[in-house]
Amino acid sequence: MLIIKSIRCIFADIMYFLGGADTKALIDADVRRNLKWDKKRDSIKSPLLRFNYLLLTKCEFRSVFYFRVKKRKCLSAFCKALLPCPNTIEFGGEIGGGILVSHYHSVICPHKAGINFRVGPGTVIDKGRDGKAGPSFGNNIYVASNSSVTGDISIGDNVIIGAGSSVSEDLPGNGVYVGNPARFIKHIDDNEKLLNEIM
Repeated sequence: MLIIKSIRCIFADIMYFLGGADTKALIDADVRRNLKWDKKRDSIKSPLLRFNYLLLTKCEFRSVFYFRVKKRKCLSAFCKALLPCPNTIEFGGEIGGGILVSHYHSVICPHKAGINFRVGPGTVIDKGRDGKAGPSFGNNIYVASNSSVTGDISIGDNVIIGAGSSVSEDLPGNGVYVGNPARFIKHIDDNEKLLNEIM
């Protein structure tokens, strides 16, 4: 059944293969990251069918895919006709492989973000009032639901920002931060179970 439904993904498959090695590597990382949380992941063996499965079942993943291939406007138009996605996720900036968007109502416009970047629903990541660059994130970041991270600030590696938090100042790595304004509550070791479970 998935093979028949995958016909809708033909233009996405073309963009995937023609996008270049760098774009393909980013999309592959996004596929692996999104399938980590999916119970059907083990039943789909083909990498192309896994990619198509996510396109067909997860509109958040479609938004991530269209962000990755934004330079191919003509093929994107055909693809969006067959695989529409809500225009409720705004992407910008430079984001490494392994994006996981938990819901499709967010503004995700960092200046730069590393690998394994997870965003909860209702999150706003954008420039501050001064209009300068947005925040820069390290690797292994989770910004929980309804959080706001704004301004030309830096967030270190291995950081969890709790639900409903507001961040407008630099945060060092390896920590959990919550509140308005966000404050440090717990240290995270690189191999700690908490980070592994969330990421």
